Amino acid sequence: MTGEMKLFNKNASTIICLSKLFLRMDEGEKIPTFEELSNEFSVARGTIQNSLKTLQDEGAIEILPRGRKGTYLIHKDIAKLIRLADIRSFLGAMSLPYSRTYEGLAAGLIHTLVNEYRIPVNMSYMRDAAERIDEMLSGRVDFVIVSKLSAGIAIEKGKAIEIVKDFGPRSYLSYHVIVFGNPLKREIEDGMIVGLAKNAESQNQRTRKMCEGKNVTFVEVDYDQMLSKIKHNEIHATVWNRDEINDALIQINMVPIYSDEESTEAVLVVDQRRPELIKLFEELVDVQQVTEIQHQVIEGKISPKY
Repeated sequence: MTGEMKLFNKNASTIICLSKLFLRMDEGEKIPTFEELSNEFSVARGTIQNSLKTLQDEGAIEILPRGRKGTYLIHKDIAKLIRLADIRSFLGAMSLPYSRTYEGLAAGLIHTLVNEYRIPVNMSYMRDAAERIDEMLSGRVDFVIVSKLSAGIAIEKGKAIEIVKDFGPRSYLSYHVIVFGNPLKREIEDGMIVGLAKNAESQNQRTRKMCEGKNVTFVEVDYDQMLSKIKHNEIHATVWNRDEINDALIQINMVPIYSDEESTEAVLVVDQRRPELIKLFEELVDVQQVTEIQHQVIEGKISPKY
């Protein structure tokens, strides 16, 4: 590799880093000094100067030196900074849209993220909230949708995540129920076989909690087979999402259980190490618009598109 190519790559990398920096800054904010930027990005001051000049020549930023007071960002062009930061698309992950509530949430998110900056948005679907968060922290997705309760558990475990948007109560699900194979049962009893759904850690935690103090046998079952096995009384009970049962028009014995508000709230979560994305999603995601579309889908007024 020639020295010229190495220089080009270093400049290109610094331009990307600086673009991400300015994306998360507000207009009127003081920018770090050349020395601070040089130390942060591990490049020479000259490289910082050249990269800043490129951003200014591209019209991505306007900066104003104020002598000893420092240099300030007085204008930024978000669309140009996104391009120079090499942000080509957004990839998110949420639960499988197996209920009207989830379908409406997915449709609202896609709608609000199809934005003026024309960044393509794609969604992947994974059942377990912990798995979705780990996918984001590994860099495979840019944001995830989980319950506020799941996000809080992850934060307590030391996961470096930040809740950027909260869509409010019942935006994730209405409430949980215990479902029984026996139509006469109203509570979990000793001797029952209780189902745990594969790859559904958060839901299984709730199931185990409902069985505390009971002498039951836990059996792991494929998620898609659980309700069938309950109906045939192969599994005696499990905890499930009421929305999924109602939307599928399944006739089954179910008993509502208390769902704390945080377990019903959907939140958009981003890796703390990507502050430029936190800032972008703060600006791009309109909670009211998302929930309005969600309610229209739930009420059958519009068809979900996601």
